[in-house]
Amino acid sequence: MLALCRTRESSRSGYTGSWSSSPSKSRMENPSTTLLIWTCLLTAFGRMDSGLVSYCCINNYIILCSYNFIYGFNLADLKTVSGFELMGSVNNHFSNFEDKGQVVAWRHLVYLIAQRYIGKYGLGYVSQWNFETWNEPNNHDFDNVTVSIQGFLNYYDACSEGLRDASPALKFGGPGDSCHTAPHSLYCWAMLEHCYNGTNFFTGERGVRLDFIALHKKGGGHSLPITQEEVATVTEIQDRFPEFRSLPIYNDEADPLVGWSTPQTWRGDVTYAAMVVKVISQHQDLLIRDPNNTINYTLLSNDNAFLSYHPYPFTQRTLSARFQVNNTRPPHVQLIRKPVLTVMGLLALLGETQILAENLVEGASENSTVGVLASTHEPLTPGASDSWQATVLVYNSDDNSTSSSTNPVRIQLKNVPSQKGLVYVTYYMDNNVTNPYRLWQDMGEPDFPTPEQFRQLRRLEDPFMEGPLPFPSHGELIVKANLPVPSILLIHVCVQPKAEPGQVNGLRFIPITKGQVLVVWKDHCINSKCIMSYEVEYSSVQSTFQRINDYNTIVTSFVYSPENLEVSGWYRVRVVDYWRRAGAYSLTEKYSEEL
Repeated sequence: MLALCRTRESSRSGYTGSWSSSPSKSRMENPSTTLLIWTCLLTAFGRMDSGLVSYCCINNYIILCSYNFIYGFNLADLKTVSGFELMGSVNNHFSNFEDKGQVVAWRHLVYLIAQRYIGKYGLGYVSQWNFETWNEPNNHDFDNVTVSIQGFLNYYDACSEGLRDASPALKFGGPGDSCHTAPHSLYCWAMLEHCYNGTNFFTGERGVRLDFIALHKKGGGHSLPITQEEVATVTEIQDRFPEFRSLPIYNDEADPLVGWSTPQTWRGDVTYAAMVVKVISQHQDLLIRDPNNTINYTLLSNDNAFLSYHPYPFTQRTLSARFQVNNTRPPHVQLIRKPVLTVMGLLALLGETQILAENLVEGASENSTVGVLASTHEPLTPGASDSWQATVLVYNSDDNSTSSSTNPVRIQLKNVPSQKGLVYVTYYMDNNVTNPYRLWQDMGEPDFPTPEQFRQLRRLEDPFMEGPLPFPSHGELIVKANLPVPSILLIHVCVQPKAEPGQVNGLRFIPITKGQVLVVWKDHCINSKCIMSYEVEYSSVQSTFQRINDYNTIVTSFVYSPENLEVSGWYRVRVVDYWRRAGAYSLTEKYSEEL
């Protein structure tokens, strides 16, 4: 049982006291671990080389039947469920989807793509991908391909049958659009009608498979309209097509505002991060937990994996601030983690089961600034390095607005069973403690920050962490905080597991520039979220190692940028849990800087 109360107590602004989504009706799968990689066929996978193509005859049509897949993503190393948009004209080969020969050729291309990745990663992995139609067809951005409504339906059937040719286990849906009420969004409604009662271009059967309905519903600068528009549109779909009532519903572009490149100050700081948390919480409370809900809401995602450009490194709809540092030879790129990406790391601490969290603020509504999301986690394998956990995530968000006022809150965790080694840790973010954007402004907004300035900016990437502290033995914890707008407070409660955390693996390096290297590793074998920090160690001669990240972090990467520029040498990483127990070091890996 958890209660959240606003109190009259006042203190300094900030924290005081003891300091990926695929949801279902009864269980809440961690939204941040469902990372969507949207892949455009044109830009990532298909390029024809005129000297290496061949043609063949399929269904009495002469079509291009082999392609050079010289670009691709190494998705196997990412713990993701991928979204794969089937779009783009390979070398302008496709021009009109009312041309029956091109429709047949598209089906064959989709088959080849699916077959390639099944062979590369295995059907078990690729069958988890969400293959989706052309992005937002009502915008008519068809890459110089003539796509009438009938052509779009032909294209849909070609995608569906091409995937089915590769394996019936592959999922396909769409339309990846806003689906406004007719007479708007004609492509959306035509596709849904076609799937419901149309004729398959290839088989002649009535009705075409539709495995999920993907929508793009954004908030116009606010949070609540996202959910409201989803409900209105899905209700209309269910009324027009009753047999679609049970289909999974995705909103894979649930962004607060359209226009990724339009600079908005609030996108650079904790305002955006708190708003993302608020949107997730609203979906959990207004849809997933509603006993009268008829929507099979399955996936919530954002469209923010862009790379910002000068002069707006922080204020576009991105996860990182990108600096194109052109005053070095050769030029290089630096990325600074924005608070919106940092909060997704905190979301990963949520468990699978949402629990009751009462907001006892007087006059609280579905759009209150203060909200709470609480969960528990049960270990799959008792006796290992995993253990029981409870997570409470409190936010204070007035959508895209900021305020100098604070809201005193009193967070009460009740009926927590006493167990050996029960501790809690708190993580806190606001625009004073986790705000590289403000520091960059205070620096004078340099186009090319110095190495020392980049080091200072990175020190403000992480949330403020306090603990671990022993959980009260009587099973009740009270935490008081003054939360400004915006802010985020997470309380993570863990039982001490019997085993220490597992070993870090997959240690590798990404060169940045002379004297700077990004050290990256994997957490697949750690099997615990009760992590105090990763410790990154370095040795120039593979003998005496010393820790080089002098502050705690739960992120699986670290930029090493020493003042002496000496980065060539040997590296190893280990994890330390809340009880100061260290896991085994990763394998030692050597990095040699190419001069």
